[in-house]
Order: sequence, then C-alpha cells, then structure tokens
Amino acid sequence: MSRLVSLSMHRARVLAAAALAAGLLGACGSSDEQALHQWMDATRNAKAQPPAPLPEPKPYVPREYAGRSAPEPFAQTKIGELNKMLAESPEAGRHREPLEDYPLENFKMLGMMKKHGETFGIVRVDNKIHHVKVGQYLGQSYGRVVRITDQEIVLRELVREGVSEWKEKMTSLKLEVSA
Repeated sequence: MSRLVSLSMHRARVLAAAALAAGLLGACGSSDEQALHQWMDATRNAKAQPPAPLPEPKPYVPREYAGRSAPEPFAQTKIGELNKMLAESPEAGRHREPLEDYPLENFKMLGMMKKHGETFGIVRVDNKIHHVKVGQYLGQSYGRVVRITDQEIVLRELVREGVSEWKEKMTSLKLEVSA
C-alpha cells in the first residue's frame, strides 16, 4: 500500500512540474507573439522611400556607314558565300569512313600487329576494338594514318585555319600503358 502512495505522489509531482512548465512557456509565448504583431503593424504603417528618378535618355545619333564601297556585311550573297566555304570539305570527292564519326580524343591505342607483311594498329573507341592500317582515316579532322609503330599511330590531319584555308597538322595516338 505504501508503494501505491509513493507512486501516486510521484505522479502528482510530475504532473505539477508539467503544468508549471506549460504555464511558464505559455506566458513567454504570448509576449513574444504580441511583440511580433506590434512589429508587423509598425512595418505596414511605415512609408517606403520613393525610388530615385531615372536619368533622362540620351538622344540617338545615327552614324553613317563608312564602308560604302565595300559590300554590305549582312547581305544574303555574302552570308551564302561564307556558309558555302564553311561547308566545303578539303577532300570533297572522298567517301567518309566509319571511324571518322568519333573525335580523335576518344581513340586509345592498345598495340600493333603484323599480318601477312602488313602492319595494323589496334585501337579502342566506343568500347569496340578496331584494326587500322596506313591510309585509313580516323577522327573528325580528316586524320589519315601515315605511319604505325609499336609505340604510336601517326596521323596527318587537315585543320581549318581562318575561313577558307586548310592546314596540315601531324598528330599521334600514343600506346596506352596499363598499370
């Protein structure tokens, strides 16, 4: 029986402490809420400063086109000629090969082999293995294989320089060394 009395007294103390805490928190909350409402009312009633006036726009003064003797830069004929030059290939009569669809950066040289006296380079692109030989084209810059050694595949690429000129550039795929 004394155990029941001590248990009920413990419950009474816990309930009293909870009621006291709720009362204290309720008292704090109402004053904070009242201060918030006062601030919101003051902010609503405050007048905002008007923005500074915009400066007056400057009058537009047209300029005369200085290149009267030269063709107009945006004439359709001029644009058409430029587009035609950009679309022209340095090797227009040649049929493109499948390995020319990939950028040269995507190729990895894995090795070389000789078969019936002919040297082949072994390359990987797009997770597929290909055998390439001298004269074959690789990459998107008209890269033609000119030499294959056990350490590299040397290519002659044609790179556009300016609008209408093509320049030869020698590049190579180095043997990829596995660790």
